[in-house]
Amino acid sequence: MKDKTQPITIRARWDQAQVPTGSEAQRGLLLEIEAPKRFIDESVERPPVNVALVIDRSGSMRGAPIRAAIDAAVGIAEQLRDEDRLSVICYDSNVDVLVDGARMTARGRKRAELDIRSIGLGGTTNLAGGWLQGARCVADVMERTDFQSGHVILLSDGCANVGECDPERLGELSANLAERNVTTTCVGIGAHYSLLQMTAIAEAGQGEMHQSSEPHEIVEVLMGELGEQTQIVARNFSIHLKGMGMHQAQQLTRYRKIRVDGRGEYFIGNLVAGQSRRLAFLVDFPPMREPMSKNYTVFANWLDPETALEERTTSERIKLRFIPAHTFDPNRRDKEVAETIAEIWMARTGYEAMMLNERGRFTDAVESFDVDQPSFCRMVDGLDREEEILRRRQSVRTATSSRWDGVSKKEAVLLARKRMRSKPEY
Repeated sequence: MKDKTQPITIRARWDQAQVPTGSEAQRGLLLEIEAPKRFIDESVERPPVNVALVIDRSGSMRGAPIRAAIDAAVGIAEQLRDEDRLSVICYDSNVDVLVDGARMTARGRKRAELDIRSIGLGGTTNLAGGWLQGARCVADVMERTDFQSGHVILLSDGCANVGECDPERLGELSANLAERNVTTTCVGIGAHYSLLQMTAIAEAGQGEMHQSSEPHEIVEVLMGELGEQTQIVARNFSIHLKGMGMHQAQQLTRYRKIRVDGRGEYFIGNLVAGQSRRLAFLVDFPPMREPMSKNYTVFANWLDPETALEERTTSERIKLRFIPAHTFDPNRRDKEVAETIAEIWMARTGYEAMMLNERGRFTDAVESFDVDQPSFCRMVDGLDREEEILRRRQSVRTATSSRWDGVSKKEAVLLARKRMRSKPEY
């Protein structure tokens, strides 16, 4: 059956589509990007994947962590198919390639399992060295074959202390790889991995950040992600907002802003069939003397998923009306939009505050809530869940005001990241 993928759609909505003349105003804008579902013949196997498993074998992995990583890696190898390509890299202070882009035939899977089971413990943690070697392996497969992309999966319980360790630099390296269709997902095993280092890699690398110590859970989430790699309908998807005030709009999500031909665009990454993305903005408007209507346009650009070369575009328009102050009704709000924006906003503020807390910057973490408090209160004013939302926001503010360690914080960070980026939970 022929693939009947439908177009990508964009829906743009204001929390209040009218502004009174004669006064300054702030409005929330919600963008909902819907990737189409694919209707394909169920009897046809999924396209092959090109994946590298990068396993931390440093001394801190002793005991349950290394067993979990090995069992998870074996479980993933067992579920790969003949045409899939697998690389396996292990690292401590040194980096070793155990499997290099091998096809996962029955013989290949058996050999990969034996190599994975042979991993022993070493010394310090050259996380960047192991991860980048995994990226080289999938890139080599892309050069030698028809694969257009590769995916690196990094499993670690620790913190890089050899080689490149700076989170910002790790993020830059990961973003560069993602632009070449080599994406990265990180799995933190246990409670002692570095949030700063691993989330920087995952966030910039268009992958995910997971936490688990159970092999079956790791296999489940990662196989779900590998399935996504075969269902990409748009590569390097980005949007550009055009209209009065849009160049100064405050983004409430955390998508990277890039400059293309002198204009600002927000880089979303790859879109997967059947999934959605939501972006939220605050836009400030100066006083308008006369009633009028203003048109705003959302432009989207992406690359064809098959060739990664052909550029495609679409756009959506939205109107904002400036009306006489005496006819303005402040109660004519779209409460669904306002609540969705508030949830995205709270997830981002919480995420950034927890990362500041991780750096020991407790005062900055608290101030990240306080600086936006008046605007946030206006956004939730009159909502049915206003009290609950404000109570949850205060709870996270309190938690980040002093040292907060352990599994609960890491779980909270990962949940906030998924919520602000509309990511599924496998």
